[in-house]
Amino acid sequence: MKLHETCTTDQAAPQFDHEWQRRAFGLALALSEFRHYDWSEFQQELIATIGDWESKPESQRGQWEYYDHWVAALEQLVDRHELLTAPVLTDANDHALAHDHDH
Repeated sequence: MKLHETCTTDQAAPQFDHEWQRRAFGLALALSEFRHYDWSEFQQELIATIGDWESKPESQRGQWEYYDHWVAALEQLVDRHELLTAPVLTDANDHALAHDHDH
């Protein structure tokens, strides 16, 4: 796998505990490679997301999950760059719902 040259992860063997983490990583990287945003913009958003988490009192933080912050940063960029043409419908647990497309 060839990663973007500015990606600071271990380019030889990034590690993932779950398949969704691998997919989030790949999506963030692909959107950058297709020039929807600069990789440095993603990095800055990730830093800000982690900083927000760190600034909360420990009792409000929840468990540390790196890729939760990764996904939150990705969601911010997708919104900012309006990469979705329609809002994603979600259930009460924030899972995306399938819906008919009016094409």
